[in-house]
Amino acid sequence: MAKKETENKKAKSSKSPRNEKKELRKAILKEKLEVEEKIDRLVEEKKATKDKARKKELKKEIKNEKIKLSRIGKKDTFLSDVRAEMRLVRWPSAKEVFKYSVACLIFVAFFALFFYGIDFLFALVKDLID
Repeated sequence: MAKKETENKKAKSSKSPRNEKKELRKAILKEKLEVEEKIDRLVEEKKATKDKARKKELKKEIKNEKIKLSRIGKKDTFLSDVRAEMRLVRWPSAKEVFKYSVACLIFVAFFALFFYGIDFLFALVKDLID
């Protein structure tokens, strides 16, 4: 009996994140529909009015509502995309980091000596010319 209760609790707890996501999607959809309806009302009001100043105000309101509509639910999409990309990242091991660091230091030392040598040669040539 207790085993069935724990199984039911596990089943409920595993379904709750799904339900939360569904509810969140429904809320986002509802909010989008409300904003779309408001935009439609503003457009109709803009068409009906003849006052230029009021039309200008309505145009700004419509623009703001469209921007608001485009931003609804974007935060969740962005973060889920970031999470998905981070799962694809292949991080180097400590051995690889050490190997690449040593290679980088060798190249830096080589080019430092190379440019020091070129500078020394130019200085010698300059002294010979003077």
